[in-house]
Amino acid sequence: MHVCLLPTETLLHIFAIIHEDYNSLISRAALAALARTCMTFKEPALDTLWKHIDGFEPLILCFPEGVRDRDVEGKMTLTRPLFAKEWSTFSQYAHRIRSLTFDSSEPNIIDDRIVQALISAPSSTPLPNLCRLHWLDDQECFIPLLRCLLVPTIRSIELRSNISGIPWSPSFAKSALLTSLVVRCPSVREFKCVYQGDSEDTSDVISDAVCGLREVFHLEAGVLNTQALLHLASLSSLKSLHFRTYNIKSTQTNDVPISLSQINLVQIAAPSLSVLAHCLRNVYFFCCRSVTFDIDSNWGLPYDPLVIPELIISLSEHFSPALEYFSFDFDPPFFSLEDEAILVNPRFALTFDAIAPLLSLSHLTKVDLDWICASAIDDASLKRMAQSWPLLQQFYFGSGCRWMVPPSLTFIGLIHLIQHCRDLRIVDMTFCACSVDTDSEPFSKTIPNKNISSIFVGMSPIVDPIAVACQLHTLMPNLTGVDRFGSLEEIRVAPQFQNFDEDWAQVDDFLTVLNTGAKMRESLSKQPMSALTHPSV
Repeated sequence: MHVCLLPTETLLHIFAIIHEDYNSLISRAALAALARTCMTFKEPALDTLWKHIDGFEPLILCFPEGVRDRDVEGKMTLTRPLFAKEWSTFSQYAHRIRSLTFDSSEPNIIDDRIVQALISAPSSTPLPNLCRLHWLDDQECFIPLLRCLLVPTIRSIELRSNISGIPWSPSFAKSALLTSLVVRCPSVREFKCVYQGDSEDTSDVISDAVCGLREVFHLEAGVLNTQALLHLASLSSLKSLHFRTYNIKSTQTNDVPISLSQINLVQIAAPSLSVLAHCLRNVYFFCCRSVTFDIDSNWGLPYDPLVIPELIISLSEHFSPALEYFSFDFDPPFFSLEDEAILVNPRFALTFDAIAPLLSLSHLTKVDLDWICASAIDDASLKRMAQSWPLLQQFYFGSGCRWMVPPSLTFIGLIHLIQHCRDLRIVDMTFCACSVDTDSEPFSKTIPNKNISSIFVGMSPIVDPIAVACQLHTLMPNLTGVDRFGSLEEIRVAPQFQNFDEDWAQVDDFLTVLNTGAKMRESLSKQPMSALTHPSV
């Protein structure tokens, strides 16, 4: 063996590549074979093989066959308590484990005897060198086992109900564990635990746990009170923060400004835009580059138009001028057809003045306002927006509404967007698609954008599909299709929407023809002149 392969660090790097480049069965078999090859390979190969495990089954299989068995339900079980020698074999592999995922399928794999044995292991913890723990289970009977796994070496911990991301449901046992978490794991750098309940006690529990964190880099939590937010503001290590605001009382800041100036990325969940606006009233993110708002409300009106100006102003004043990304995600689906019908009322149509404060955020690369009724925004307003956001890559604007509200934007507005935002890759917007004068400005002065391959037009009315398809192809030569809402069956529609789906389908068909022709011309242009002049050669 070459001397360059002898250092353990080199072998660990090679074995890590083996583990990553192949599927799990092949890589595990290869690492097991390497561990049996020679003494030099044994330790680094076993360390790589056992670095991460899913559940406790791999460790239980290390016990002798006479000790481990399966019960009538097919679960792994133990026929008797383990002896010291058998625990020694277990420990030879357990001390190598750095990462464990325990999900909601585990109760179907191991029984109570195994849990009791692991809790009663001779050492203080079954996995003494654990660094990363993903606990994706909500059952009370496994909380004692979880408590045994919380060791000082842990740097990353995630606690939730299952693999679908459902929050951890509250209980006394879980609250007691969370209050002792920081003592058991004092060096946590990544903490994810959305501990969600109906009472304010759960907010106090998770906030108390958060107040004990000293080195956290990434935090995903439930509702945080003022004390927790003030503590987080004092941490220079924190760069990413996800939290929830579910009631006014628990997020009341008592007019004390809280500056979370060290955070680059923030995500805030709220039941309504008004609660979100209240939360942001005295909280500042002066260095934030990306912000996402999750709105998971079931209230009747689509949104309160009186709240929008305050929310927009909060975005412009409470976040960094270098903000690059902001998005509103509505879950469950924000609009039903009944809610969207309300948007016909002019008071829900946002004017340019409501959006104007955002123009100061000149570094934006993503703007997501697809949920608003933008019927009052005209082409001149969109031009100012495009000029203010020259770095824009993703633009979602008024396209989330399925109700037939004729937009003030026209094809000219889309041209302004293409002209001034040269890095644009995603366009979701509603506009009146019609033929324009291609020999005049702004069309004649616009450089085609080759980054865009698809656009979403929502409920955009259309006139003259052939002309629209040609114009779209000229502006976006790599555009392959136009996505939109489906057909409007059993809905009484205005005349401009009667052939909506059929006309946009016709645009798709013409784009296919235009793209095919463009590819043929490009192929011909790459052929040698001799081949074009003498086809037989």
